[in-house]
Amino acid sequence: MENAINDLKSLFNEAKANNEFEFVMTLLNYKSIGSAEVQANLHEWFAAMNMYIDLYNNYSGKERTRMAALLYSTFFENSDFYNIIGNLCRAILGMRATSYLFWKTKKYERLLGIGEKQDFLIEILADTEKNHIIEFFQTNHYPSIRNSFFHSSYSLYENEYILHDAEININGVIRQSFNISHFFYPLVDNIIAFFNAFQTTYLEHFNSYQEDKPIYNTPLGAEGIIIGTANGLSGMRFFKTVNLFGEWHDSGFWVDERFGIFGGHNLNFNFASIEQIEIDEQFIYYENKGDIRLTDAAFFNLIDKVADRAAASELLRAVNLLIKIAGVKETAMNVETNPHKKKSFPKMILPFYNRALELLTGRGDTKLLTAKIKELEAIQVESQ
Repeated sequence: MENAINDLKSLFNEAKANNEFEFVMTLLNYKSIGSAEVQANLHEWFAAMNMYIDLYNNYSGKERTRMAALLYSTFFENSDFYNIIGNLCRAILGMRATSYLFWKTKKYERLLGIGEKQDFLIEILADTEKNHIIEFFQTNHYPSIRNSFFHSSYSLYENEYILHDAEININGVIRQSFNISHFFYPLVDNIIAFFNAFQTTYLEHFNSYQEDKPIYNTPLGAEGIIIGTANGLSGMRFFKTVNLFGEWHDSGFWVDERFGIFGGHNLNFNFASIEQIEIDEQFIYYENKGDIRLTDAAFFNLIDKVADRAAASELLRAVNLLIKIAGVKETAMNVETNPHKKKSFPKMILPFYNRALELLTGRGDTKLLTAKIKELEAIQVESQ
């Protein structure tokens, strides 16, 4: 756990050092006008988790186990937690922060699930070399535990947590129960340690802004200040950015101390849809990226969205991306000297070329793509 916590602390520090504007935007977690405790769910998550941890430490027996399951499940459910970690990664990589990171999937008809958010997060954590945080998620998150508890599909008997209508894979062994003292409580202790580190580090940075601080080179192209108060970070003000009736005025958003709520001041509204902004940002991320190393879940989610929208310019970008990433993997296959590893490449490459062919069919020349797919399929057959 020490390595994961060190990665977490360095994630905050590196994001601030690389782009303090986006770092502050991430800390503010601004979504709309209103109280910070209402317009986002981070602070309620902090309060609830601390309450559950206290109860977990004070109870024993089955009551302790129920509280363990509650805090374990609640920890993994919070959306702001994933958004903040993802946005810190984006700040390190030179990207913009967004309150709608890891938001919806495909046709935007449903919110992303926890497993999907983690899949999307893992790739960007790999890009920032925060591999111990990846390991934390991979070794401590068991969806079947969370689902069984929230769906009341479990029972407790002596020192066993028994799953109903579900199973759990522990070190490659499929089980329908697990030991509470030796397996579950150590997981919960890891969750508590990571949560405490996240909460403490977030609040330390938030509260470090005790006075106003100049900020330069903002996306607005204007100078301004990060607003600090005795209560910590309060907002941002940009100097002389809006002209009203021949006079220049400051703009920004900050907490009105009289009412304790975020307010927007002299803001210009961009009515581009959230979907359009999100898709453009994801395109830029993958266009500037080399290979997809750990998980392509977020990438193919983007492709699905683009296919559903059927906008010609987006489809062209998607096809180019699919071909680019497939080409990177194909180059790696060609230089691979391990014959056993080389055999696995066509299976990784073909989904990209096949999806590109689907999107291009009826819209352009598919001869080269079709030939490439047949070539890889032949290699795949030979290796079987």
